[in-house]
Amino acid sequence: MKNKLKITLLLTLLLASVCCLCTACGAKKEPDGAPSTAQDTDSPTAEESAPVYEVLSEGSAAPDFTASLADKTTFTLSEQSGKIVLLNFWATWCGPCVREMPAFERLREDYGEDVVVLAVNSMEAEDIVDAFIEENGYTFPIAYDVEGAIGVKYPTQGIPYTLVIDGEGIVRDIYLGAADADTQYQEYKKAIDALLE
Repeated sequence: MKNKLKITLLLTLLLASVCCLCTACGAKKEPDGAPSTAQDTDSPTAEESAPVYEVLSEGSAAPDFTASLADKTTFTLSEQSGKIVLLNFWATWCGPCVREMPAFERLREDYGEDVVVLAVNSMEAEDIVDAFIEENGYTFPIAYDVEGAIGVKYPTQGIPYTLVIDGEGIVRDIYLGAADADTQYQEYKKAIDALLE
C-alpha cells in the first residue's frame, strides 16, 4: 500500500513539473518578466497575415466572395445588391444537408429572380458535386469551394449552415442544422417573406 502511495505521489510531482515546463514553452520573456510581443522574424508567416473572420451574427455584413458554379458561370455576392440571397453551406456526405436540398429547388421556383439561392459545397471535389447534381436533377445554383476559401469567411460549428442576406448585404437570419425539406422550406420562406414586405 505504501508503494502505491509513493508511486502516485511521484507521478503527480512529475506531471506537475511537465505542466510547468510546457506552459512556459514558446513565450519569450522581456527583462521585467512580461511576455514578449516581438515576432521571431521580420516578415509575417502566411498564417499570421491571413485574415481572421469572426463568426457571423444577425446584423453582420456578409463577407463578399466570388465562386465558380457547377453550370460553369461565376457568382459574386456583391453583385447581388438589391436582391435577397439565401446562402447555404453543405456537403454530399451530410444527411441533413441532402434532406433539405429540395427546399432550395422549391424556393427558387417560387421566387424566381426576386431571391437568389446559392448552395456552396464544402470542400468536395467537383466531380462528386457534379454527380450529386446530375443524380438529383437540381437546377438552383451550386458553387464549388474545393479549397474552403469561401467557407473560411463564414465560420460555423457545422453544416448545413444557411444565411438569409438582405438586399444591402446584411445577414438577417442564420440557421445551423436542418430538419426535412418541408420544414426548412417553411422556415426559409418565412424569413424571405419578412424581407419582401
